[in-house]
Amino acid sequence: MAPGSNGGDRDALPPDDAFTLAGNGTRMAILRALWDAYEPYASDNAVPFSELFDRVDVEDTGNFNYHLGKLTGHFVRRTDAGYELSAPGFRIVRAVVAGGVTGNPALAPSRVGETCDRCGSPVAVAYEDGITWVRCRSCEGYWPQRGGEIFGFGLPPNGLRGRDPDGVLDATIAYSIRRFETMIDGVCPECGAPVAASLAVCDDHDPGEGVCDACGSRFLGVVSAVCDSCKFHWRSPGYAPVSHHPALISFYDDRGVEHVPATWAAIERGFGWVEERVPGAPDRLRLVVGHDGHERRFTLDRTATVVDVER
Repeated sequence: MAPGSNGGDRDALPPDDAFTLAGNGTRMAILRALWDAYEPYASDNAVPFSELFDRVDVEDTGNFNYHLGKLTGHFVRRTDAGYELSAPGFRIVRAVVAGGVTGNPALAPSRVGETCDRCGSPVAVAYEDGITWVRCRSCEGYWPQRGGEIFGFGLPPNGLRGRDPDGVLDATIAYSIRRFETMIDGVCPECGAPVAASLAVCDDHDPGEGVCDACGSRFLGVVSAVCDSCKFHWRSPGYAPVSHHPALISFYDDRGVEHVPATWAAIERGFGWVEERVPGAPDRLRLVVGHDGHERRFTLDRTATVVDVER
């Protein structure tokens, strides 16, 4: 049986010990030095002891050797050619490089080139606490209780580097939508654990001009997915699981429309699809997709899975 296949790895390092190992300036410097020396697709990324010592700003060889020894076996692997990062070592350095555990930048509300699908007004993006917030500057958006929000998607702090507000918006959509697709496929994009998605269809849906009092949403169906292991979670309108379905992409392609799910245009199309109840099946949702007089209907079950496609 593979480690972790029974829900846990008996040889795993306790969290307190793992953070203690990495929680030292010299040890983190060693990890970063191995990271800097690493070249993807190189035949051998091992760094000899003497070279690694030269890369780390420490004068005492004995002290250096002590800290390297503490890392070796979990975060660092020793080979005949020297030392290299192990899988846990890569994970901890990647978290640092991405800024997820060391940085918390912000982006003030900034106008981008897209417009609100509801009212045609300019859209602004802001970044705070790891989330890119997209809001309409004139109307209530799709989540009026959250200040005109159209959506809020996660993006690591490093995603802001070298990008203007339009670039941040595009990067956020590409990064987050593809992670959502992974969750819908039953795999957590954060930790790889199994994920179960669910669909909630409001029994008394009446959004009127705002949101439904019964469910707090403009949307008849809302999809939720939560990883029981790392608690990564996602909630979206019911249209989202349909957006990357092959039958939908072919429907648009047959009519000369390139539908790429992880784009602003695809999100706008999804907002425009019609939600319907399924007679005799209150826990199901039907999405009606129309274009140039043609329609295709997609039915979701309670697990947010497309179970039927009607032409």
